Amino acid sequence: MDEKTKNTVALLLTDVDPDIRRRAAEDLSGSKDRNVIAVLSTALEDENRGVADAVSRTLLSIGGTATARMIVYHLADENIATRNLAAKILVQLGEDSVHALVPYLRDTDKDIRKLAVDILGEIKSKEPVYYLLPLLRDPDQNVIVAAIEAIGNIGSREAVKPIFNAFEHFPFTRIMAIEALGKIGGDSVREYLESKYRDAINAGNAEEIYLFALLDALGIIGNEETLEVLLANYEAIRDPLRDVLLHEIVLIIERCNLEYQLEDKMRKDLLHALHNDNYNIQLSAAKGLMQFNDPLVIKELLLSLGISEEMDFVIVAQMSSKPRVFQIAVECLESGVARGKIQIIMLLGKLAGEFSRSFKGFRGYRIDSKELERAFKVISDAWHTANQEDWEIIADTLFRIDCDSAAVFLQNVMVDMDPWSRVHMIEQLVAMPTRRALECIARFVDDENDIVREAALVAFETAGVPVESFLPTNGDKALDRGAN
Repeated sequence: MDEKTKNTVALLLTDVDPDIRRRAAEDLSGSKDRNVIAVLSTALEDENRGVADAVSRTLLSIGGTATARMIVYHLADENIATRNLAAKILVQLGEDSVHALVPYLRDTDKDIRKLAVDILGEIKSKEPVYYLLPLLRDPDQNVIVAAIEAIGNIGSREAVKPIFNAFEHFPFTRIMAIEALGKIGGDSVREYLESKYRDAINAGNAEEIYLFALLDALGIIGNEETLEVLLANYEAIRDPLRDVLLHEIVLIIERCNLEYQLEDKMRKDLLHALHNDNYNIQLSAAKGLMQFNDPLVIKELLLSLGISEEMDFVIVAQMSSKPRVFQIAVECLESGVARGKIQIIMLLGKLAGEFSRSFKGFRGYRIDSKELERAFKVISDAWHTANQEDWEIIADTLFRIDCDSAAVFLQNVMVDMDPWSRVHMIEQLVAMPTRRALECIARFVDDENDIVREAALVAFETAGVPVESFLPTNGDKALDRGAN
């Protein structure tokens, strides 16, 4: 150790100023000297949190098995802050910590054994599995449960039978054993959990948390055979687990790429699950409901728009094939919606665009002129309470429904906007694939505001279209004056 390093070490251990100690810890970063690592390990006990954190970062920057071996003894520290900080470093050191931790799996203190197990479970190295397996017979229940959880996180197939054994002999392990087996997976695990599920259903007195754990694990690893088991015992599961059951059924269908063939009796339950507090259950309910085409289901799906981008995608992607979806969407807007208004407007634009491109009707039904008028009115009304981010969507939808009316409407509302808002709309309109949008922009080529005029001219340059072709001729102006 050179003289400069010695001085830095001395400052770290003895200086009364925590800022100087912190800088000293940082200056030791990158040193591979075992004596320096030992000093840093001691400095983890510094009473100042900022210093201890700086020491932690420096130890991580050094890394390696030597660092892990130097700090692992802190697992027995009476100071919980130091103990937790050392545990955090060991987790981040990953594989380098494994051999340093193994001896602590045999410590006489059950709390130290459990902490070592927890750290190995977070590291997820397969190497220590054989050292963890004996802990499935540990005299302390918390250590056994921690060992099962760690093995599940590691995902070792070699541990399946020992976990089966723990499940059978120690009832307190069953929930964690199910969770661990669900992470490990495999046919033997699936068949074992299916049998436990059937047993629980037949007994009729299983605790809700036990059934929940089984359903959750089967949803992760189940296949077509599992699906048959769940559907065969569908009526045996009641609220609130019915929503969970449906979620797991949908997960299996999606993961195994199966066709949705849910019975009509599930429709009501899926509608109930659509309003569950758990988002994942809501999303699964939406996917399950897509096979039903009655108006109530369509309306409830539309009212679920706005929950998340993933939910919006699932719903909007399949709505074009639904009967009378355009009319139902308009009714939703007319009745007022607290969430998902802009998503419904986007859907209406999509449907109107698809309908206008079809000469033989629209996916089995037509949208008549009165329905288009209703849609135009309710969407144009939404403009006045929308923010600037949504104006582009509203304008695009209005053009898809009725280009002429949209051009007139936008010209009128843009006149009353402040200059910056007009510029914003001009920038949005130029990207729309319709000539009428450029007609709206042409209205502002002679705007009284310099910035607006410039934005309008730039828009025509961007579109590659001469602005003169959109301006009225002298004859048109004379006619206009004559009419006035």
